[in-house]
Amino acid sequence: MSTFEKIKTVYVSSAINSTPNCLDWGVNGLVIYGSCNAIHLYDPQITNECDGQIISSFVAHTKRVNSVKWVQNIDNCCQQDFVSCSTDNTAILWEDILLTGSYKAYERLIGHSDVVTINDAIRLANQTLIIVTAAGDCTVKVWIKHKNENTSQCVQTIDFDSILCLSLKITLLPNTNCLLLACGLSNSKIQLYMNDFSNGDSVFVPSHYLIGHEDWVRSLDFISEGNLGNLLLASGSQDSVIRLWRFTMEESYNTCKSNKELDDTLKLESKTFNVTKQDGSDCSYVIQSETVISGHDGWIYGVHWKPNFCTEKKMELLSVSMDKTLAVWAYDENSGLWVDLIRLGEVGGNTLGFYGGKFSPDGNSILAQGHNGSFHLWTKNNNGSWTPGVTIGGHFGSVEDITWDPEGKYIVSVSSDQTSRIHAQWLKSKPVENVHSCNWHEMARPQVHGYNMSSVAMLSSLSFVSSAEEKVIRAFQAPYNFLENMSQLSKINFDSVDITKCPLGASVPSLGLSNKAVSEDDCKNNTNQPKKKDYPEHYFIPLSLNQPPTEEDLIQNTLWPEIQKLYGHVYEVYCLASSSNHKWLASAAKATSLELASIIIWNTDNFQLVQKLESHNLTVTQLAFSPDSKNLLSVSRDRTWSLFEYDVNTNLFIIKSKSDKHTGIHTRIIWCCAWTHDSIYFATGSRDGKLVIWGQNDQSVDSKITYCAKTNPLIVSEKSFTAVAFAPTLISECKKTYFLAVGADCGSISLYKWSLEEKSVTPWLKIADLINEYPFP
Repeated sequence: MSTFEKIKTVYVSSAINSTPNCLDWGVNGLVIYGSCNAIHLYDPQITNECDGQIISSFVAHTKRVNSVKWVQNIDNCCQQDFVSCSTDNTAILWEDILLTGSYKAYERLIGHSDVVTINDAIRLANQTLIIVTAAGDCTVKVWIKHKNENTSQCVQTIDFDSILCLSLKITLLPNTNCLLLACGLSNSKIQLYMNDFSNGDSVFVPSHYLIGHEDWVRSLDFISEGNLGNLLLASGSQDSVIRLWRFTMEESYNTCKSNKELDDTLKLESKTFNVTKQDGSDCSYVIQSETVISGHDGWIYGVHWKPNFCTEKKMELLSVSMDKTLAVWAYDENSGLWVDLIRLGEVGGNTLGFYGGKFSPDGNSILAQGHNGSFHLWTKNNNGSWTPGVTIGGHFGSVEDITWDPEGKYIVSVSSDQTSRIHAQWLKSKPVENVHSCNWHEMARPQVHGYNMSSVAMLSSLSFVSSAEEKVIRAFQAPYNFLENMSQLSKINFDSVDITKCPLGASVPSLGLSNKAVSEDDCKNNTNQPKKKDYPEHYFIPLSLNQPPTEEDLIQNTLWPEIQKLYGHVYEVYCLASSSNHKWLASAAKATSLELASIIIWNTDNFQLVQKLESHNLTVTQLAFSPDSKNLLSVSRDRTWSLFEYDVNTNLFIIKSKSDKHTGIHTRIIWCCAWTHDSIYFATGSRDGKLVIWGQNDQSVDSKITYCAKTNPLIVSEKSFTAVAFAPTLISECKKTYFLAVGADCGSISLYKWSLEEKSVTPWLKIADLINEYPFP
């Protein structure tokens, strides 16, 4: 048995997809959201032991998830299943069959010929499940799964010709067995459909169009108005307006009408439809436009009623907009108008507004999704004010590179979302036991760039270099404000740092790409910064944090100043590596020739170019210094690896070994490489699904082959190995057994062990609890 007895997920950093309706907060208190082609289960509840975290991740879709929805239950009991839809033209029903919180992809719904964009679902009292999905093929499909049946059947396809359905909402009319389906369309109309399941009919019949919006209808939500049998529909549109539509039983409508003195010159158009009540009697519903709420300056992407089973009697409506604000609306009896009770949102920052938002089950919290994949949480206090809360976060583009700082205090990641981010533990003391509870969070965003990031390398605990889709390598230094907050939040000791030499923070000039250092005097005198009035999103404000920073602060106030630019490559820099003695930096760029594929060695003391190493004919895909800093390994698209050794006499690196068509085992692009902790062996992984461990050839002193494969290659032909790393210690000292992790292009991570006594790399464990994969036939 190895010394590693248990592996568990400690931290998941993942943003939400930039699509409306990709977030839902269920009555069970859990949030589901789509991230790339995965679905994450997020518990946002904050206690003394926890500050909210992702508790499970699921993968079954093959492309981006566009929408997720908990299945509504008529009796408002805890949800046991949810539905997701994706760019892969399918929707999936997920069920927690064992009621353990472990959701499984129960059934894939196949039928649409284009991207499935939105869905909704409801479970009736007789356990019949109705799912509706809309797609880019301009159709809405209705799926029904009856109790004790294993599969869902597509019972109806509604064709809107060339009109897109952009929002869906299904509900049960109060006191009836009739389902009401509302479809928000790209022709600015809302189409209503009726279905009376008491008659055994499974087909929705067109009822009425609701006309009033002047642009695409992006969001819909129903709420039942107490025990009156009335229903309110809220609709949000790209015309920046919210409209409320009232569904009233005719007898209630006539009573209300007779009690009011109405001016004959001002009459609202009404529409009527007939349904059957639960007692079998017939009744009619009247539809009228209730009101128009105008208060946003941008497109409205989401409306959500405060759950009507909350203790408060007053109905409240949440709206989210691209104008960077959220509003909570309520009816004011004195003025007879719907007024905004509170405005929440972002001030400044390089953001583009909100794509969606939800009330918590108790109505005392609001979770919103930003256009750039960020989460924003607010909680209502006893005095009625709302305060920002701690929430999760992460990259909204592919993570291209990741590295630990030399002392293992925090992680730096870079992404195609054009940002670099720092992740660290938040250590907080429990009030009674005086011990630390911890969770990982994003603590800083040192670079918000204008190009997609490609690689990162640490030079020390307080400096790093990064590359992007540009020819420049940029070096950054930690500011004093970052050191202060990391000491407070993560309990990291920076006593050895001379804070007098550190700038306070950094800001970015308007239309600039370089982070400029900001000193304490600059903040006081407003110099060396953009004018706060003209460019508030570029104005640095020092932070004193007692909890992880909000999205707004991450973008604006956690930048690191740029201390150096390195020029030397002709094309975009592709990969970086730094030596453990912090003396050398190696870089390589995209290339199609021997000269362009050269590796540049930089001296990190003065950032001077030391030498160029020519060995490969195509792009070098990864670089790795040995832990003792004596060797540099490179792998390339030309299917070869090269090993360079540091010569103390010349103070330069020289070629020591290189694979070729005779000695090379890989037949496709070599994507990754890594050294063992003792600098004796290294591993290479390639697109052909081969992982090879290499070491010095000790069979013959005169052999020209100085390095050879030390074991049979690990071959998994259906995978492409894209990442590999060795553990910094042996798992068995007596047998000298190494421990390594291997990542593949399909997203899987597998753990292996290897020793010289074994003829092959031995599988040890597949980390299945990181991401659960559910293949379908």
